[in-house]
Amino acid sequence: MSSSVLSVRKFYEDKSILITGGTGSIGKLLVQKLLKSCPDIGQIYLVVRPKKGQTVEERFANVLATP
Repeated sequence: MSSSVLSVRKFYEDKSILITGGTGSIGKLLVQKLLKSCPDIGQIYLVVRPKKGQTVEERFANVLATP
């Protein structure tokens, strides 16, 4: 076992991750933090489901529109 410490940025470099619950408040913060802190991340996949009369597209557009 290696004793070197792996940084979060280096860990996510060229990796693909799957996030469920990405439209909630914690999910939005997680996506924002990953995009800001890990510029070399591969892909981020968000699992989004329809809810409360909103389609998947509407919910995802809301995520992108929220600062």
